[in-house]
Amino acid sequence: MDGNVERVLARLFAVQTPLPAAKPELKALAEALTPKARPGCYAQAVMDLGATVCTPRSPACGICPLMTMCRARAQGIAADLPRKLPKQAKPVRQGTVYLVRRADGAMLLETRPDHGLLGGMLGWPGTQWAETAPQPAPPLQADWHDPGLEVRHTFTHFHLTLRVLLADVGLDATPDRGMFHPRALFRPASLPTVMRKAWDIAQGAWPL
Repeated sequence: MDGNVERVLARLFAVQTPLPAAKPELKALAEALTPKARPGCYAQAVMDLGATVCTPRSPACGICPLMTMCRARAQGIAADLPRKLPKQAKPVRQGTVYLVRRADGAMLLETRPDHGLLGGMLGWPGTQWAETAPQPAPPLQADWHDPGLEVRHTFTHFHLTLRVLLADVGLDATPDRGMFHPRALFRPASLPTVMRKAWDIAQGAWPL
């Protein structure tokens, strides 16, 4: 049901139940009010009323054609409706990514598992993403440099903070996972956003 219609009905009947829980009640009210003759015109009129008069903020109750019927107006709560449940705070997950540069300039990348976020995409080897500090999972033995950098990124359901560790390795380096990509073929722009952020902030911190 259109948001404008939900707002008009919530105010007209002073529906206190917050959205989205109120949707079935509002739908039932809409069905009860919809006339059999020209229902489309009626629906359009209610949508227009919500878009132009019964607006989300500062509704123009004084010029509303339904003002004498509006229970929310009578109670002085029109601007407070419809109520909405407060958004739940997104959890914060954390992890570590390992950026490895070989002596010839090649960069170590791995293909992420097909399932889950960023599935099947190239990225830096890293730990799991968890709400508590995950166990270290470097892709090879190296002299890891911690420049104190963090990447912050927000996904639909959680915030992510990634610690960035750097290492330079020799040509004989053999990682446990991932493959070295020649520097000439490495395209940072093709990485997922969160992985590109790690690359961007690492540039000025890489050991010479």
